[in-house]
Amino acid sequence: MLSIGVVVLAAGRAERMGRRPKSLLRLDGQSLIARQLRMLQSLEVDSIVVVLGHYADVIEKEIAGFGVRCVNQTGDLHDQPSSLNLGLTALSDDLDAYLVTPADLPLLRASDYRAVLDAYAARSEGSRFVAPSVAGKPGNPVVFDGFIRGQILEGLGGFGSGRWRQHSSALIEDMVTSNSRYVVDVDTEQDIAALNRDYGIELHW
Repeated sequence: MLSIGVVVLAAGRAERMGRRPKSLLRLDGQSLIARQLRMLQSLEVDSIVVVLGHYADVIEKEIAGFGVRCVNQTGDLHDQPSSLNLGLTALSDDLDAYLVTPADLPLLRASDYRAVLDAYAARSEGSRFVAPSVAGKPGNPVVFDGFIRGQILEGLGGFGSGRWRQHSSALIEDMVTSNSRYVVDVDTEQDIAALNRDYGIELHW
């Protein structure tokens, strides 16, 4: 059985959401991040690190009962590469796999996370990075091994930046799927309205 560490990215300012923490949007009475942590813990992963930044105090209070480790990105700029590096640094370097996921994926189910982990376990020889791809659109979460973790921490190979999924490499394997839950996130109030219109999902503050 693979040993798995998880990084949940929840440090952003959420400018397009009116500077409100997207992970605290509520679905069926629970916040998105609490819902996500329950699903991840149901997979019996070895460790979970939540990367916080803006709104750290309120988010940490929301998830205090989960027993996960929180790390706080200091400073005003909470970009994804910095958050990713902070989260990966907080995990052990002897795990078999590292799963990275943003905290604003309202449709994902525990079975969706499991499917990505299963795809990683069944990946082709030589593949080190597995992620969902829906109609050519990159999705989340992503899973990779210790070699890729090392590349990210050293700033090599294009991994960890906004272009990491465009990096042409035999190390990357797409999990091709029609499951749109992997590519639906919430960045704006319009996205919240679209979720209600397209999926019948209601999110509330």
